[in-house]
Amino acid sequence: MLLFRVLVLLILHMNAHCMSLNWTSRDRPNLVMLMSDAFDGRLTFSPGNKVVQLPYINYMRGMGAVFLNLYTNSPICCPSRAAMWSGQFIHLTQAWNNYKCLEPNATTWMDRLGKSGYHTHSMGKLDYTSGHHSVSNRVEAWTRDVPFLLRQEGRPVTDLVGDASTKRVMTKDWNVTDAAVQWIQHTAVSLAQPFALYVGLNLPHPYRTDSLGPTAGGSTFRTSPYWLNKVSYDQVSVPKWLQVEDMHPVDYYSTFTKNCSGHFTKEEIRNIRAFYYAMCAETDSMLGEVMAALRDTGLLNRTVVLFTSDHGDLAMEHRQFYKMSMFEGSSHVPLLIMGPGVKSGFEISLPASLVDIYPTVLDLAGVPQPGGLSGHSLIPMISGVSVQSAEPHPGWVLSEYHGCNANASTYMLRIAEWKYITYADGLTIPPQLFNLSKDESELKNVASHFPDVCQDLDKLLRTIVDYPSVSQAVHSYNKQQFLEWKQSLGDSYSQVIANLRWHIDWQKDAKSYERDIEEWLLG
Repeated sequence: MLLFRVLVLLILHMNAHCMSLNWTSRDRPNLVMLMSDAFDGRLTFSPGNKVVQLPYINYMRGMGAVFLNLYTNSPICCPSRAAMWSGQFIHLTQAWNNYKCLEPNATTWMDRLGKSGYHTHSMGKLDYTSGHHSVSNRVEAWTRDVPFLLRQEGRPVTDLVGDASTKRVMTKDWNVTDAAVQWIQHTAVSLAQPFALYVGLNLPHPYRTDSLGPTAGGSTFRTSPYWLNKVSYDQVSVPKWLQVEDMHPVDYYSTFTKNCSGHFTKEEIRNIRAFYYAMCAETDSMLGEVMAALRDTGLLNRTVVLFTSDHGDLAMEHRQFYKMSMFEGSSHVPLLIMGPGVKSGFEISLPASLVDIYPTVLDLAGVPQPGGLSGHSLIPMISGVSVQSAEPHPGWVLSEYHGCNANASTYMLRIAEWKYITYADGLTIPPQLFNLSKDESELKNVASHFPDVCQDLDKLLRTIVDYPSVSQAVHSYNKQQFLEWKQSLGDSYSQVIANLRWHIDWQKDAKSYERDIEEWLLG
């Protein structure tokens, strides 16, 4: 019955027109993608869009299509972007954490556009290849199976800077935006062939908390009064939290390692959320600058514009900030598309994910699809045009997570009203099941009440990925990588590991934590 309902929804969304996108070489559209970092997709449609003014996102929604259930394929920066650029699920590319992602020579959809005659240009945050991010980040991921609890992040805080006229808070992102505008004005406008421009931003990702030293992560929500005035403070909710004893064990591990297990006042929580929304407003303004440049140069009507993000931010929902979770705030991302051939004011409720961008962009450009993609073209949904040889979207989404701040490999299947989350081998850690049509806040795990639904969804999940085997492969990879890193340090190992992001807790009982690691390695 569940799969039947999904099939009915899929047919309704397809809107079967017997046409195809047969662009000629002269009328292929330009493509511009702006990808932010940590933008909650629920802010791009009602009721979430009532909390903060996002005029350019609202414009895109009115002039194009908005996806109401678009998900990341892994709720952390580098693996998520690896999925978007490769069009493949995480377990296929083995993009296990922020350190282990794609090889530099991986073929992206931008590469294919370039080979098909597009002038391509990328600027700003890319972050999809291996070898980057902090040592702390990778060590925390490798040692997640070690049975200790250490705070790995700074406590989330707010930082108000400037005054009511301060618009440019995130200087680095504004520099990227300015460069994109100049490229459109001086290069794109004079090109004889279509172009594809990618603009990567860091906002609204929290800023590094400098007071915690050079190894600190991003736990500061920073904005100015100018952007804070864009937030409807009376609409900023204080989310309900489960009691600590009622939390799922993996969620509690995340809460503790993110330094959120202490006491927070309602004012603190509301302020963190308001500052986060203000950071989203600043991001929206950067999108507006790019769109204005396209308009002023006469290119907007010939350009398909996409806005998305690698993941969201929990912003104190479920007693957490940051991402690394399958809860909606972390895993639900925006996708808005406007331009030639895209329906105006159209909302798509069928679940989709970032791997679908690869085949969608190729279809927009009239480029043949390669084999081996995990994603499916979204063109039939946003244009009412069927694409020849395209497989219909299956109506489910897979997301998986293998990095830090979660002490087990995590797999999420989103289909119809259900979100099914399972862990590790599917046996040692209890699953979670949420009915999002009745429990938008995801506070009622109904897995024990609907065992048949869990069984059906787990069976479907196993046809997509052999997740127990994947979990074991990640476990082996983590041990091997940590051991190689430890051996590379020689006599400085104890000093280095004691001064990572967990240094405050680690140094309280360093010898004990080293023993825990040795037992894990031997076990």
